[in-house]
Amino acid sequence: MSAPVPVIVVTGFLGAGKTTFINRLLDSGQRRIAAIVNDFGAINVDVELIEGQVDAVIGLDNGCICCSLQGDLLRALKQVLAHDPEAIVIEASGVSDPRGIVQTLADPVLWADLRLDCTLCLIDAEDIAETPERMDDPVWRAQVQGSDFAFLSKAGDGDASALRVRIGAGFRVRVFDTRDALPMDVLFSGAGGTAAHDPAGIVQDASRFASLNWESAAPLPFNGFQRLMEDLAPALYRAKGFVSLIERPGAPLLFQMVGRRATFEPAAKPVAGCRLVLIGARETFDVEMARGRLTALAEGDAP
Repeated sequence: MSAPVPVIVVTGFLGAGKTTFINRLLDSGQRRIAAIVNDFGAINVDVELIEGQVDAVIGLDNGCICCSLQGDLLRALKQVLAHDPEAIVIEASGVSDPRGIVQTLADPVLWADLRLDCTLCLIDAEDIAETPERMDDPVWRAQVQGSDFAFLSKAGDGDASALRVRIGAGFRVRVFDTRDALPMDVLFSGAGGTAAHDPAGIVQDASRFASLNWESAAPLPFNGFQRLMEDLAPALYRAKGFVSLIERPGAPLLFQMVGRRATFEPAAKPVAGCRLVLIGARETFDVEMARGRLTALAEGDAP
C-alpha cells in the first residue's frame, strides 16, 4: 500500500500573495505537485498563473471551499490523485477560513490517500502597515488562527522583524518571511497539521464580499482604465485579471491591485480581450456601476 500523499493548504487574505508563493514552491522542483485553486469569482485568474508549472491543476470557482464547495473539493482531490502526485497544494480563496478545508481533509474516505502536513497563512506586510485594522478582521484572524505557520509576503527589512514578533506572539505560530529560504523541511514535515481546527468556530463570512466578473473582446484605453481603477480602489479589496490595451496591440498584461497598489506585467501567454475580477466590500462596492463604466470604456463611450 502506497504512503498517503502530503497536502499543504495555503491560506491568506485577498491579495496576500498566495499564488506567488505557490509558484515559488513549484519552482523549487523538489516534488511533483498537483494544485487545487479556489477563487471567489467566476473567472479563476489564479489557475492561469499556475498552469504549466504542475502536472495537474484544478480550479474551483464562485464560492469558498471552506463551506459551499466542500463536495467539489472532495471530487477535485480524487481527480488529482489519479495523476499520482508526490504532493498536493490547495490554494484557498482569500475570503475563506482554512479550517473548513481541514475539516474536509479529515473525511475518513481520504485517510488512506492523503496526509495534511500543514496549513500556511500568507500575510501581506505592506497591507498591515497601510491598514493596521486588518488584524481585527474576523476572516483575517481566522486564517492566521487556523494555520500552523505564517509567511510574511512583501516584507521589507525595516518592518519584517517587528511584525514577525507580533504575529508569532499574538497567534502562537512560527513566522517566516521573504528573506528566508523556502522552508521545505517544515512544510513537508510529515507530522500533520497541528493548528487548532475547531469546526464550530469556522468563520463563514463570504456574504460581506461582492465580486464583479467582467469580460470583453475589446481592448481598453490605458489612461481611462487607470482612472477607473483609482476611482474604484477605495471600495475594493482586490482586483486582478488580464487586460488588452489599445496602446499595446497584441501584448496583453496581467493586472493586479491590492488596496491602491497596482501592477502591470506582461501576460505569460496570449490572452484575447480582457478578463477581470474585482472584489470589494458589499456595502460600498457598487458592482453595477463598475460594470457599466468598464463596458463604456470597452465601447469607447467613457468620458
